[in-house]
Amino acid sequence: MLTLLVGMGGMLLLPFIVAYLFGREYTDGTAKNLLALPVGRHWFALAKLLVAAAWWAVLVVAVVAEAFALGLLLGLPDFSTALAARAVRDAMTAGAVAYLLTPIVAWIALLGRGYMPPLGFALGMLVLGQLLSKTGWAVWFPWSIVPLWIGALGQPVTALPPGSFVVLSFAFLAGVAATAAQLRYADNAQ
Repeated sequence: MLTLLVGMGGMLLLPFIVAYLFGREYTDGTAKNLLALPVGRHWFALAKLLVAAAWWAVLVVAVVAEAFALGLLLGLPDFSTALAARAVRDAMTAGAVAYLLTPIVAWIALLGRGYMPPLGFALGMLVLGQLLSKTGWAVWFPWSIVPLWIGALGQPVTALPPGSFVVLSFAFLAGVAATAAQLRYADNAQ
């Protein structure tokens, strides 16, 4: 349940974090100031992605700590250190895998010049991922891989095919490159 919470939470909460980090400059009218600074624009993209990773890591650790505190408070049976270690490992892995989809959402925020396009994109991809899971293509579509792995689409899979990790890696690298390129070639039209 903890892995499911972190995985699906990452697919829903991370787009809000990234939309705020990347889209608010356009909404608040401060993008012109950011784009005029004498610093490589790709550094802004990388720094914001690192900030999103830090925020997400803190949230994941807080959720795991809260889950253990509630479990102890409620006196849930069958607690063991092996079970706790596996739960922490699975939750951290789910959080990391969910983060791999973040740079594409950042690119959509820059492309759409605001925070609503990335939120719509993320929700649309979540729905499309659920639909594609019924067709057998879940292991090849990035927004289906996280729900498939954590068990949101039924039983959790014990192992994903290597192609799924290639797809997730490509999505992450393409998102970082597109985000950096979008900032690099953005015009200062505010």
